Formats: sequence, C-alpha cells, structure tokens
Amino acid sequence: MTNTIMEPARRTPVIHRTDVLVVGSGPGGLAAALAAARAGVEVTLLDRFGCFGGNITTVGVEGFAWYRHEETVEAGGIGREFEDRAKDMGAAVPESQSLSYELDSEGFKLVADRLVEEAGVHPMLPLATWPAAP
Repeated sequence: MTNTIMEPARRTPVIHRTDVLVVGSGPGGLAAALAAARAGVEVTLLDRFGCFGGNITTVGVEGFAWYRHEETVEAGGIGREFEDRAKDMGAAVPESQSLSYELDSEGFKLVADRLVEEAGVHPMLPLATWPAAP
C-alpha cells in the first residue's frame, strides 16, 4: 500500500521566471545565490523572513568563521567575503576571545542586501500585501 494525496487540478499563475531559484537566504543560500549570479545565470533568492542572512540576521548568530586563532588554516571564498564586507561596512567587531569577528545582526542585513543587489540577484521577500497561504 502506498501513501498518496489526491488534489484537484488547478491553474497557478506564474509570477516570475528564473534560471536558478534559491530558497532560503542563510549563509549557504546567500552564498549559492551570489555564486550562481556571478556565473552569469538569472537568480532569484526567496526567503520567508523580511531580510536576507538567515540565522545571522534573524537569530543573531554572531560569526560566520568560528574562533580563528594564530594556527587556524583559513579558506577564502564567499564566506570570507561576508566577514570582510561586514568589517568594511561597520557591521563586525573583533571577537574578544579569538582572532574572529562578531557580525552585527542588524548591520549584516544591509551587507546582505548590498551583496544581493551588486550581484544582480532578483530578491523575493514577503510583503504585508502578499496573500495568505490557503
């Protein structure tokens, strides 16, 4: 016996077309959207909250690269770009117990918005005017 759900046929309007749809804009989703856009495809970044950044901006996770010390082997890439851009925009301060930086959750909202805009990613965030799900 299989478990199935039968739904009636319906017409669903298409509100936007894109090459790549990234659902969720936490550190991984934001990085994926930026990488895809920089590779030249049309990208839409969708998030259920009113801002990009996921746990960095909605929960206040303070760091992207945790607790670097003198012997830490570091990688570059978009994750490092998040921290560097946050420092440049005044949205990160030195972490007191390591060589890492704490990201400011409110300031990183602006950092994420700027990165999305610069990469040409189509943003989709909820608006008060969106209809409620049935």
